[in-house]
Amino acid sequence: MISQILFSTLALQLTLSLNTKLGEKIRAIPWLIGLLRFIRHRLIRGFVNFAWDIFRFLLAPLPGTGPVKGWYSDLELLRSQKGAEGRIILLDQGAPVVRDDSPMILCGRAQHLQQPFPVFWIRRKNARLIGSGLAHINDRKQVSIESVTSPPFLKDDPADKFFIHGDPVRLDGPWTSVISRWMPADRPVAYGHWLIDSLPRLAVLNEFPSQTRILVPGQRARYQVESMEMLGLSDRCRWTKETYLEVEDYYFSSPPSVIACYSPYTVQCVQKMFLPRLDRQKATPKRFFVRRTGNTRNMTNEAEVLQFFEKLGWTVIDLGNLRFADQVAWFAGAEAIAGIHGSGMTNTLWCPRGCKVIELFCDRYIAGDAEWIAQCTGAEYHSLIFPSDYAMNALVDLNRVRATLQAAKLL
Repeated sequence: MISQILFSTLALQLTLSLNTKLGEKIRAIPWLIGLLRFIRHRLIRGFVNFAWDIFRFLLAPLPGTGPVKGWYSDLELLRSQKGAEGRIILLDQGAPVVRDDSPMILCGRAQHLQQPFPVFWIRRKNARLIGSGLAHINDRKQVSIESVTSPPFLKDDPADKFFIHGDPVRLDGPWTSVISRWMPADRPVAYGHWLIDSLPRLAVLNEFPSQTRILVPGQRARYQVESMEMLGLSDRCRWTKETYLEVEDYYFSSPPSVIACYSPYTVQCVQKMFLPRLDRQKATPKRFFVRRTGNTRNMTNEAEVLQFFEKLGWTVIDLGNLRFADQVAWFAGAEAIAGIHGSGMTNTLWCPRGCKVIELFCDRYIAGDAEWIAQCTGAEYHSLIFPSDYAMNALVDLNRVRATLQAAKLL
């Protein structure tokens, strides 16, 4: 009976998804979208959490069945020095500089307030990994809180609603993973999460046994394949779609920060991993505008904006047409970059010091990723926010863009 109710609520959640054409029309009716969000985020989510808590209570005594029943800290195991093997790399990464008009403030996600955030690795024997994010649990069905980022994110992590049953897929030997809620095993997600949430976890790979293999998402996105090839790690990857594994010798490398939040460590790691591998002899445009394809979070007057930049001699690029190594090379060799906010702007972490970044936003979707990245790279960052329609497409005022280019000495 409870399982039927859970499936029904899941179906309703999918029906209420706003990432569909119907959802685009619903956005045009503010009171309706507010009501649906209340139903989805308060009523349905509250009921689902209540039902799973009942499962937790009833099945708590069974070690190999049911949902997780709490959490523990791998970091505290390392700190207690009770035989845990691993290393604490750092405990605090500092804090960015913010102003009242900073995207980090305006986005409302507290991207500037997530430090201190520890980075470490720990070795776990016969670890069970569960859910599409492959969070690992101990023998008491407690999930590692660092594998789901932090306590506030536990209820939203796939591990919290994973029903443990049957036999896991067994993997012998040493393994590590770059899979998480933000870069799940079983479905594709945005490119920026791969750069910020996954790749930095490989920075300590040389501290693990030389034969250590890597669990990577099963969707085999082009950028994932090409970046692992660039690192020379393709033969060590296991493209993983399973959501229940038992790993004989698991080397857990912690995520470098809460999703898309300030992390100088991330920028330092990925630059060190990829920039020395670039072909510096290949010429790339010095100034370019990054297009965003799709019907949402774009620009209502895109053609006008692109023509404006082309007349200034800038190159217009759709990053989806570039190989991963070429994306790195373009941003690493740039003196000025502009674009509507999207995952492709995460590539600004390759920018050289002094590069000028102009990021355009719609007023319904703001994020501070590129702003804090610029503070880590030494780039000069500018942001512009424009009114948008129900599909979050910005109406870009080119007079404001021109003024910003003049202020940045790009005209």
